[in-house]
Amino acid sequence: MNLPIFAINLDRETGRWSELLASAAAAGLTLQRVAAIDGRALAKEDWTEIDLPTARKLSGRDILPGEYACYRSHIQALETFLAGGSAYGLIVEDDILFSEDTTRRIEAIIAAVPNFDVIKLTNHRISLFLRAVETTEGDEIGRALHGPQGSAAAYLVTREGAQGLLSALAVMKMPWDVAIERFWDTGLKVYSVRKNVLGFARSSATSGIAGPSGSYKFARLPWPGRWVAAVSRTKDELSRLHHVLLRPPLPREIPDYARDDAPRYSVLLVLATFAILAMLSAVWREADTYRFAGMALAAVAAIRWFRRDLWTYSKPLIGWVGGLCLGWSLYVFIRLAMVYFGTHQLGAAEGIYLFPLFYATTGFALLLFVRRPGQLVLWFMILSLVFLAADTGYSDILHGTRPEPWLFNNPIHASVAAGFIFLCTLQFMAYTAQRTDLNKVTRSLHWALSTAVLLFAFANIVALRSKGVWLALALVLLLLAVMTLARGHRRELMIGGGVLAIVAAGVVAMHNIFWSTAGDTMIFVKNLVSDALSHGILPAFDRAIASNTVPVAARERLMLWADALEVWKRHPIFGASSSWLTEWQNRTYHPMIFNVFHNGYLEIAVRYGVVGLAFFGFLYAWSSRQVLLATRAKLVAPAAWSCYISTLVFFALTVLSNSNNRLAIGEAFMWLAAAFGFYCFYLRQQKNLIEPRTYF
Repeated sequence: MNLPIFAINLDRETGRWSELLASAAAAGLTLQRVAAIDGRALAKEDWTEIDLPTARKLSGRDILPGEYACYRSHIQALETFLAGGSAYGLIVEDDILFSEDTTRRIEAIIAAVPNFDVIKLTNHRISLFLRAVETTEGDEIGRALHGPQGSAAAYLVTREGAQGLLSALAVMKMPWDVAIERFWDTGLKVYSVRKNVLGFARSSATSGIAGPSGSYKFARLPWPGRWVAAVSRTKDELSRLHHVLLRPPLPREIPDYARDDAPRYSVLLVLATFAILAMLSAVWREADTYRFAGMALAAVAAIRWFRRDLWTYSKPLIGWVGGLCLGWSLYVFIRLAMVYFGTHQLGAAEGIYLFPLFYATTGFALLLFVRRPGQLVLWFMILSLVFLAADTGYSDILHGTRPEPWLFNNPIHASVAAGFIFLCTLQFMAYTAQRTDLNKVTRSLHWALSTAVLLFAFANIVALRSKGVWLALALVLLLLAVMTLARGHRRELMIGGGVLAIVAAGVVAMHNIFWSTAGDTMIFVKNLVSDALSHGILPAFDRAIASNTVPVAARERLMLWADALEVWKRHPIFGASSSWLTEWQNRTYHPMIFNVFHNGYLEIAVRYGVVGLAFFGFLYAWSSRQVLLATRAKLVAPAAWSCYISTLVFFALTVLSNSNNRLAIGEAFMWLAAAFGFYCFYLRQQKNLIEPRTYF
């Protein structure tokens, strides 16, 4: 490599020059000596190009002759470099040492970071270093969150960088080793290595600027005169923090979890796959398994991020929406704590509103551990078939009675789970149709598996007789039909048409079941909506509650909704938090013993008001957009978007008549839906499809 090396050396420092020259020769390098300015021989009145009053204030002491001479010597070295024609130059002081790998390491640095102005190759201290890129020789290039790092003994510089330094630092206001680092002020692309590329000679132990007498200490101004310096250093530290945290304009390394050659089978990956399936297990068995699995995934991902990814520029960032989730969790915690310490009372399922604390981190866990999404989905389908087959009440279905599932607390919960599985199976079929990597046998097995799951799920949905699930599923199927027609893919149209035909045939065949179960409710809903539009919601509720013709289940729900609305009306903006339980004791329809509102939106509104509804509404709208954008960018399969939006709409409809967000299945779905939104957000970050300002 034709890299000119400019070595700054005082005429009287012949020993240092000899040692430096020998070191360069051993490394096969040639030096060009730059005669350093001797501060001792220069009268202070002859100092030029220095703002001495400002320099004294910013340093909090007198400027030493050696500091001034060092500054001017580096300016002189840069001018000498620019007088030549080389694209890169290496500026060194005479107290460094070369080694046999110096050339290779510098070549690797230039290859890894082609667009730079200055790269410091030596530092006296490095604190909280953020890596932007790693060279083929193992040197890490980036910036430090804390400084000054000290030492300007060796640095690479480009022609543009040298010109920028001469322009920005022509007038001395602070020592050269401090001034060269201040990229936030000069606007130059200045970076550092984590470990020094060049070593220091033994002679460096004695400062050529301050000498052995410690002149810095005696040059300090009295304490009042150092206030300006303290303020300036604090400002510089904050500016450094801000600018270092911004991504530098460097080509970024690809993180381990995005590499095609990353290990796909390891103990951690296998355990993580089990944990992800455990988070999905709420659709198979109503239990809190998903909570432990989700927290374990979030904990592992957080540990990995703080130990490894935090110190790189390639890490995914949670963005302001992730910060909003953290802020929401803190807000909920404070409100719950205030109520608890005031009343020593906490209701059931109040802690679920703290779960947004884990959403962004769980999304990162998906980024880390989901290496083969197709296999994960396949296992979901296999396990869905096993659990549906085990929990189906065959005898009850044959006798026309409503089954009592043993894996769920009641038939409604089991029906909601079957609805989720049904919708996921439809998209698994679409995903199978879209794949081109399956042979005929594998494709046939996928069709057989999905058909079996679909039939089991449909049979359970019908037999369990949840009117809310029937209505939600009907509307979602209509939505999917419209989406399929809009895409116009022939294979998907054929599959979708076939499924709809089977469902329609099943509905016709079981018309009596549907009408006997939901007929009176449909008539009631029609009359209630008409009355509410004419006279208002609460008056309509009151009249329906007083009527003897209203179905019992509907009447009970109306009582709960009316009481919940009364509580919400007293705390419309921020809700009552967990203190709603105290007010619930004095509700209008006191004979009702339930403290579950059978409406997920009222569950949120009573506790956290319009603010809570707005938070969750925005979060899932944002997540939906991230999934859609990731699908358009071909980062996830097209079926993922259809699956995501259909299940999200299905869930949103089912919570109109049930507090499914308080069930294991609802809590798990909300957790996973938000986490998948963050997962897509991180995928787009890794592919540089997002402007940095949107996630910083």
